[in-house]
Amino acid sequence: MIAATIRDETADDESGWYVVYTKPRQETRALENLCNQGFECFLPTLVSERLRAGHRIEILEALFPRYLFIYLKAGSSNWSAIRSTRGVARLVEFGGTAARVSPALIAVLAEQPAQQKPLFEVGEKLKVVDGPFVGIAAELLRVYETPDGEARVMVLMDILTKQQKISLPASLVRKAA
Repeated sequence: MIAATIRDETADDESGWYVVYTKPRQETRALENLCNQGFECFLPTLVSERLRAGHRIEILEALFPRYLFIYLKAGSSNWSAIRSTRGVARLVEFGGTAARVSPALIAVLAEQPAQQKPLFEVGEKLKVVDGPFVGIAAELLRVYETPDGEARVMVLMDILTKQQKISLPASLVRKAA
């Protein structure tokens, strides 16, 4: 979770937490640039597993892709500077009015422990997309790494009318549609 100090107060009708819509995959860039301008911002994040060159890695990504929260003060915040900030597309508006967010929601999001999004879930239905078993459906039993760091999956497949446990590189399977 990336954030400045989370504020829980609203001094008047205009001050409060608002929603910023960012450019694609530029939430962190927008956050940094807004914080550099002195704005108080909050970007809820989660840790996600991905495959890169056959290895399982963890990356930090936005919990709400393309959105972050900003605390704006009535009269003292330069709202127009937000639109020209690198990484920002615009403030979210409904009917011409900037979308406010309850301070209670921001507090709940800030208190949440870092969420984990695994590559695959045990019991999930997968499909083999490459190799000798291409096109065969499988059920995930476990995900593990070899001593050299290669991500592998142990799956259960129906082969010749029997269920077989087979170990495959994780790069050969995808979630079934």
